[in-house]
Amino acid sequence: METTLIDRRKYPELDLILWDRAETFVAPDVAFRLYEERWRFVDHERLEDDERQLILELKKTHGHGHMLVA
Repeated sequence: METTLIDRRKYPELDLILWDRAETFVAPDVAFRLYEERWRFVDHERLEDDERQLILELKKTHGHGHMLVA
């Protein structure tokens, strides 16, 4: 099965939380894990609709409907 990579440049908050990674494209499972781990650094007021939708889709497919955030 082919995995579609996520272009971090399309999602400003994802791009910011990937501060320590050089790749432009990330696997969805990696993006989900990093959203979970670094959720406290996400500016929720700056999330655009496309990124909110991405997070919901990642939560559904990789978090089984849940996202464990502090």
